[in-house]
Amino acid sequence: MSKLWLLVPLALATTPALAQSCVLTGTIKGIGTTPIIFRYTQQGRAHRDTVQAVNDRFTYTARPSDDGKIIIFIKAPRYTSFWYEPGKLTVTGDAAQPAKLAIVGTPENDLTNQFKHDIEWKFEQARKAQPAAAGQLSEQEQLATRQFIKSHPDSRTAADALYWQAVYNEKPLTEYDLLLKQLTPAVRQSKQGQQAAKQILVLQNQPMVGRPVPEFSVADTAGVKHSLAAYRGQYVLLDFWGHWCSPCLNAMPKMKALHALYPQKLAIIGMAMEDAADVSIWKQTIRKHEIPGLQLSELQQAQGPVISGYNVIAFPTYMLLDRQGVLLVRTNTFDDITKKLSTLTDL
Repeated sequence: MSKLWLLVPLALATTPALAQSCVLTGTIKGIGTTPIIFRYTQQGRAHRDTVQAVNDRFTYTARPSDDGKIIIFIKAPRYTSFWYEPGKLTVTGDAAQPAKLAIVGTPENDLTNQFKHDIEWKFEQARKAQPAAAGQLSEQEQLATRQFIKSHPDSRTAADALYWQAVYNEKPLTEYDLLLKQLTPAVRQSKQGQQAAKQILVLQNQPMVGRPVPEFSVADTAGVKHSLAAYRGQYVLLDFWGHWCSPCLNAMPKMKALHALYPQKLAIIGMAMEDAADVSIWKQTIRKHEIPGLQLSELQQAQGPVISGYNVIAFPTYMLLDRQGVLLVRTNTFDDITKKLSTLTDL
């Protein structure tokens, strides 16, 4: 059950009873009397605590979380997070930039703050100042991040950074595997270490051009399951989309035109990233936009075995398969699919 945590006088943070607690005191410019939301999980259950700031200041006594992290919502959807560690933490910054709040006072939080200050925020500012060099700066940031991970193998901050590296840049896969092995056993066993290991495994087994994609069986809008293997002998276009995704819906007229152009030899299979609570709106969206082809969804958001196993992190994502289920094209741009189809002589 969520609990309401009232404003605690700063003096209480020094009492013996709280000596081993994780106490966060904050001075955030512009927060005034805004309620601050803290979210975390315990034994798989989501919890939410609320603290009322007074004159830009607040104090919060945290509770342990499953993954060691607690998220701070200054004003949704703007947020940051900190590690649960016994000790006295301070948070400072501006309410207008919650992602750049400085949270320090314990070893892991100090290290995370250092990583953000020296790498994340530094390169973010550089890209804004030099937009023409954004690509080069991003590569430099990724290199600096991997060096940071290598230098701090005993920290959950490093494991967390490794996970996000593996999510957004799949190219240095061999290096990721080496960095994972260099983490200390305790860090590899942490939630962040396990998450990084899982993502690296996904990269190793995700669909790759020139290889058959993993099989699946997923339910349609009526709850009837369909197997990808049933479409052997046809070209297949997998369309990863969602009712909430404007670029996905904007591309649907092109999808309908493509379906009309290749009605027999190209099977279109939509794989929607939806939640079980969104079944109705998913079906309504299909009808409203007259979305063609077979429509499936795991109804597990991004956690479904197909979307997560196929490493789909951007929407829309399109995958064109040949008659044997081998991946020909993987792209986020619909025109890449039409160009490839135009080169196939047996369509």
